[in-house]
Amino acid sequence: MERASAVGAFEEASVNDRSKQPEEQVEGVAPGLCASCRHAERIGGARSVFWLCGRSRTDPSFPRYPRLPVLQCPGYEDDELLSRRGDGG
Repeated sequence: MERASAVGAFEEASVNDRSKQPEEQVEGVAPGLCASCRHAERIGGARSVFWLCGRSRTDPSFPRYPRLPVLQCPGYEDDELLSRRGDGG
């Protein structure tokens, strides 16, 4: 049985729109769903910020560093919703 790729389910912003924005706005791309996903990890360097998808560790159909902003993701789980419920179910 062939496994469907989660990468195809990601909706990405157009890179062509970047040329219309001032340079300082281009550097601060919003992560979209990654900002509140329990599987996402913010990786910050001296000049760059990346979002690591934790699902990529166990499921190769998820990209390790998805293109931002991520607007749809089949593996998204709201971190705040899970912590409010507390019991996990």
